[in-house]
Amino acid sequence: MANKTMLNFRCPAELLDAIDALGQERYPSETPKHGCDRSKTLLDIVRAGIEALSDGSIVLPASDIKVRRSKTADNYSKTDALDIEVRFAAIEERLGKLRA
Repeated sequence: MANKTMLNFRCPAELLDAIDALGQERYPSETPKHGCDRSKTLLDIVRAGIEALSDGSIVLPASDIKVRRSKTADNYSKTDALDIEVRFAAIEERLGKLRA
């Protein structure tokens, strides 16, 4: 695994506690901070999750959460442009009221 990339994400405290507990069993460390090698633990978890999702033994429910998308030429629509114009108009109106 010579080609590595840093990945940062937010993790709920209870999930991090579970990761650390598993890590302390599988990859114990003398480090007083976590007591385990979190990177190795997370790699194991991600690999196992990808394998389970790929072979169909686990199916994730559909998410209601909308994913942010960038405003590039490929996915920028007229609706997006109208939405921006509406927001700009609302901001200008508020600014006008604040100045008055």
